[in-house]
Amino acid sequence: MSGVASYRWLQSIRLGPDLVTPGLQTEAELARLEEALFGPINLAGAEVIEVGAWNGAFSLAAKRRGAARVVATDHLAWTLPGSVAQAATEFAARETGLGIETRVMDPRGFEPSFGQFHVVVATEFFTQLFNPIAALKGLRAITSRLLLIETIQDGMEENRPVMMAHTLPTAYGAAVAGWAPNPEAVKHMLRELGFDRIFHRDHPTAGRGRGLYAALLPETPEEALTGFVALWTSLTHPG
Repeated sequence: MSGVASYRWLQSIRLGPDLVTPGLQTEAELARLEEALFGPINLAGAEVIEVGAWNGAFSLAAKRRGAARVVATDHLAWTLPGSVAQAATEFAARETGLGIETRVMDPRGFEPSFGQFHVVVATEFFTQLFNPIAALKGLRAITSRLLLIETIQDGMEENRPVMMAHTLPTAYGAAVAGWAPNPEAVKHMLRELGFDRIFHRDHPTAGRGRGLYAALLPETPEEALTGFVALWTSLTHPG
């Protein structure tokens, strides 16, 4: 297979000055989410892994922002019968000249032996996972500094931790079962895994129905906090 038209795209990725993949998620939407996730941090020289990469938009973005090593991983989207999502990701990487690694991996199987990454980013995280807690443990096992999560959220009116079962259509019509936590639930799960500073904000385009979370480990340098001041709310106030 060769050429943009040979692949089915979820994400609209700019491959060149006059070439953008025809994805369902627009280039403008992805740019806003990219800035929300990566804008607060300096990726220069960082090792980054993207979990649930689909077409690798945020892996490519991390490389463009100076990351030294980027690994794009997916499981469901890359193993469905007839899926070309991984091949599309590799095509986009070749066309842009951005060297990213691609691996089919289930986050529930991550172990420390796979490696440690300064930044772990997981979008659509809870949406398609029957056991998200096992997957969170997997993400923790490979995180050395910062974990970034984008997810559907629900139960926002609750002051207690809740996680609601959801069945949602995917981008191409099939329904998947997953979970929608509220910020209190995410905070408690991340703190149990050793993250001591956790920040939250609403999604830049979807609003309150989706949320972003940034979780930092104790060994993360203090200067990494400065970018999470303006649009983010701390879920772990001192004391």
